[in-house]
Amino acid sequence: EETSPRGGAPEQWQMFAAGAGQWEYQGFEAWTAEEQEMWRDGLLRCKWGVGQVSIRLPVRSCTALVALVYGYLPFVIPLWWLLWVAISGAVRGTPRFFPAFGLCVAAGFALVNETVTKQICKRALPKSVTDRPPEAVCKHPGMPSGHVMNAYTLMVWSLLEVAFDRIVHPEWLVLIVLIMAPVPWARVYNKDHTVAQVAASACIATAMGCVAFYIRKKYYPDHDHPWEWYAATEGVANPYAPTFE
Repeated sequence: EETSPRGGAPEQWQMFAAGAGQWEYQGFEAWTAEEQEMWRDGLLRCKWGVGQVSIRLPVRSCTALVALVYGYLPFVIPLWWLLWVAISGAVRGTPRFFPAFGLCVAAGFALVNETVTKQICKRALPKSVTDRPPEAVCKHPGMPSGHVMNAYTLMVWSLLEVAFDRIVHPEWLVLIVLIMAPVPWARVYNKDHTVAQVAASACIATAMGCVAFYIRKKYYPDHDHPWEWYAATEGVANPYAPTFE
């Protein structure tokens, strides 16, 4: 039985530090035994880590492709908001409030996650909890998941904004859930995080999303929302819309 790679096996290359998973071509020696066997059978050609998302080529199923797409949505949404802020600022003279506040939420809580939450988890939790699955290209501690933290903070904040507005648009609730809710599943399916890591991250992010909603309602009330401009229905009046005075 062949135990060593034949000629042409992938060799390690990275733009940044090895194991960072930011822009990295993982070498054959770092693969699991199962992945190495898949390579010998011609089922797995190479592994990339881009933005701490593991990309295995060839992509073997539609489900795997969907998981990859959801892995990048936590980046795509803030980039979309950044573009929205730039265009609205150029056209109107001032940027739209909703994407501008959303960017502040994403950046602010990402900073808290990286400088506080991850450091606490790294020091307080055992490696068995913080280590990512062995198949992940990124080898940095995976507790909590930054992708899930970002996605669920923004999702919970957005859901609360829609659900507690004066007029509720159900189609926006469905849209937000469809876009953001599957991110934890995607991170586990793609073997970039464990179930425990994404579950804990979703719980922390839920609290962060509630804080973001409170800050917006308390200190920046009476701003317009995208569902007021783009709505498939007239919406339903909400007699329980809260105010924080």
